[in-house]
Amino acid sequence: MSDSLERGIALFNTGLYFEAHEVFEDLWRASAGDRRLVYQGIVQACAGLVKHQRCEPASARTLLGKGLAKLEAASPSCRPGVDIAGLAEALRRVLRAIEAGVSFPPPVMYARAEL
Repeated sequence: MSDSLERGIALFNTGLYFEAHEVFEDLWRASAGDRRLVYQGIVQACAGLVKHQRCEPASARTLLGKGLAKLEAASPSCRPGVDIAGLAEALRRVLRAIEAGVSFPPPVMYARAEL
């Protein structure tokens, strides 16, 4: 796993979504294919979580939805070093909570070994 990916995951998991967004944006720009799609989805999810932190639920829902759609569109064989299915499920829970106007535990991103 790259240092950038490790740093992005650590920032995400500590709730530093803006900083994680910046790291994943660099990974997105340097990627291609499904990996690029996954990183773009993570970038949008991070932006949505920043909007949530700033009490902007409509923008949060929009960005989380866009990010989630990209994660779900990626090929199952894509191995970007992140547990895509686990992250997508965590983001679905966050999105449902925001839509319901209830609090939620912070989502967690897990690393996945590339095969």
